[in-house]
Amino acid sequence: MGSVGCICHEVERGYREDGSDSSQQQQQQHSEELGHSWSVTPRVLWDNRTLSLAEATQGGFPARLIVLLELEGVQLLLELEQNWELVQGTGALLYYLPDGTRVIQEPREQEHCCYQGTVQGFPGSWANLCACAGLSGRLWLSDTRSYTLEPDSSSPGQHVASQLRLEPQSCRQAEATEPPWPQRGKRAAAEQRFVELVMVVDHAAFQNYPNLQRVHTRTLEIANQVDAFFRPLGVRVALLAVEVWSEGDKIAVGGSARAVLERFLRWRQEELLPQLPHDNAQLLTGAHFDDVSVGMSTQASVCSPTRSGGVSMDHSVSVLVMASTVAHQLGHNLGMRHDSAGRFCDCGDLRHDRGCIMAPPTGLTPGLSFSNCSRQDLERSLQQGQGWCLSNVPEPQVLTGSPTCGNHFVELDEECDCGLSVECTDPCCNSSSCQLMPGAVCATEDACCEDCQLRRAGHVCREPLGECDLPEFCDGVSRRCPPDTFLQDGQPCASGRARCYSGACATYEGQCQQLLGPGASPVSSSCMAALNARGDERGHCGQLPNGSYVTCTQQDTSCGMLQCQRSSSRGNSPGGSCQGTTLPGDEDVTDAAMVLPGTTCGPGKESCGGEREGSRGSLLLLTLHALQICLQHRCQDISMLGDQQCQSKCHGHGVCNNHGHCHCERGWAPPSCDSPGMGGSQDSGPAGLERERSALPTALLLSALLGLALALGLCRARRAGLHKRLCQLGKGTSCQYSAETRVRPPPRTGRPPPHALCPQPLRC
Repeated sequence: MGSVGCICHEVERGYREDGSDSSQQQQQQHSEELGHSWSVTPRVLWDNRTLSLAEATQGGFPARLIVLLELEGVQLLLELEQNWELVQGTGALLYYLPDGTRVIQEPREQEHCCYQGTVQGFPGSWANLCACAGLSGRLWLSDTRSYTLEPDSSSPGQHVASQLRLEPQSCRQAEATEPPWPQRGKRAAAEQRFVELVMVVDHAAFQNYPNLQRVHTRTLEIANQVDAFFRPLGVRVALLAVEVWSEGDKIAVGGSARAVLERFLRWRQEELLPQLPHDNAQLLTGAHFDDVSVGMSTQASVCSPTRSGGVSMDHSVSVLVMASTVAHQLGHNLGMRHDSAGRFCDCGDLRHDRGCIMAPPTGLTPGLSFSNCSRQDLERSLQQGQGWCLSNVPEPQVLTGSPTCGNHFVELDEECDCGLSVECTDPCCNSSSCQLMPGAVCATEDACCEDCQLRRAGHVCREPLGECDLPEFCDGVSRRCPPDTFLQDGQPCASGRARCYSGACATYEGQCQQLLGPGASPVSSSCMAALNARGDERGHCGQLPNGSYVTCTQQDTSCGMLQCQRSSSRGNSPGGSCQGTTLPGDEDVTDAAMVLPGTTCGPGKESCGGEREGSRGSLLLLTLHALQICLQHRCQDISMLGDQQCQSKCHGHGVCNNHGHCHCERGWAPPSCDSPGMGGSQDSGPAGLERERSALPTALLLSALLGLALALGLCRARRAGLHKRLCQLGKGTSCQYSAETRVRPPPRTGRPPPHALCPQPLRC
């Protein structure tokens, strides 16, 4: 493969490098998609010389770049460093030989061409650019000033710049929005999420480019911008690999986007995932879709081995436009809905012809930031446990390329990494060397670190998100929080009305209210059965790869399409017809209105359910013993989830986690919760010490009170002894006190003898 630095021309979709009219079409498309633009020529400062970008990168991509750029009459100085956190895991290029052999090309250091940094003289600014084939990306100078930059394929060295006119940040639903470049404090580090992404390029998209390397670098540029879009939300997108179907497609592509998505998800589950573990896969296709504009994805599926993915048309020459499309599909996977009318969504863009990233496809210029609604959707999705797979931080040994100090990832030979010196605020870390300061044993961004020292065992480093999640604790030894754990699939939740599945507790009522708002409820079971037996877009049990709908069997009707009603309506109309309320699904999303896996759908032998009819209507009331749940749109026995006997191993003092291990109550020790201990599990860390420390003042107070009580008791005993001696010596005024302080025998019938009340020889 040739060096990336030798390829200097942008190639637009549908045209090869020899297309004579490519420049005119590209300029026109830039104008339509990004608004008013103008030409600029960036220069690179190198050893007191000024070079073109091509000259500065002809021997490979340096670790740092200083770029001079004039925008609207202002000279800007960009200080950039390679963004190695974008590529982790393998970061490989996967392609095929004519005989079908799959080839894996590991990335070389000089192939990494994406950078991040700041703009000198603009506090809080940031730059996110790729130099793979010219500079492409985004500059953010202030709340009201932001630019996009992309190469102009008609003139080598020339670039097209566009200004994004932003209004000051103000959200009608959120009280405040975070800065576009996330601040890396204790809380940010604890809440950081990582999406391990694989991007797949089909054969039609591959044919639009001159060679494999150009496909690889363009896809890297797209992923780099997707990562930049998600950063303000506390989510990082790391590209594990790019697979190119260089010798033909692995699935049938074209026609219905829904059908293509179903085939792609099945291929991902059966072929890609076993070979390359990852969180999410996105397909870029050169084919056209019949049923949607540019793409389709599944809703709230990011951690699902069967449903986490999306498909997008490679419809634009602009890297930013394509990144916006891919970010839109990934946003749906993360639980984001469209910024539809009535939601009062705002992403701070003053331009009326530009929506936010999650705006419905309208033909307007693409959104380049997420709205307050998207932020709230993401937070709600995480609270419901749908992001359990996103908490793992990559280990230093799995990161590829040379260690780069300043990229927020602790790599080999680094003790910490708080970012560039201009953004680092960590007193525990030296931003220049990425080594800990003298006396520090951990960095502030470590979840189990406080004041540069390890937190004591038992500190909660990750609170449970939702009823089916479990907390994690520092162990007093490691600076990191243990991997996320949650309740074992099949464990009861929602007061026994539901079962946990993949960390989420799904009920029919909860799903309807999430889509329609408070007061919504499912239709009656008979109405749902009638609707889902239709086998069409209004009621079904899923879709086949060819796009046709699956008719639900009588047993599976509760696991098909979600059928809901508002509080003021009924599933059965007065005329006897059955109809559900149309759900606010998005046309570029599948699974949005399907019953979630893990929802209970049938009673067991120990449960006798009846229908509760009323103003709200309901499905079967299921008791704690409900033994059937929805899996793959079928109502199946809960035994399909595996061994459900783990609970008996915990001896009544704990619950089972997703690894099949006991998570013990405080006061009981793992692994079996049958002996005294601090609680927690072998996966989540010990639970006890932190709260014991917090309870120390109470313990001291109780000890003091007990000591005082003992002292008073001893004093009173000594006083009683003194009175007794005085009584015996005949010097006491009364011996009644002595009698009252004695321990009396059980009462007897009649008057007790005198010696029982007062010792001899005294008379009472």
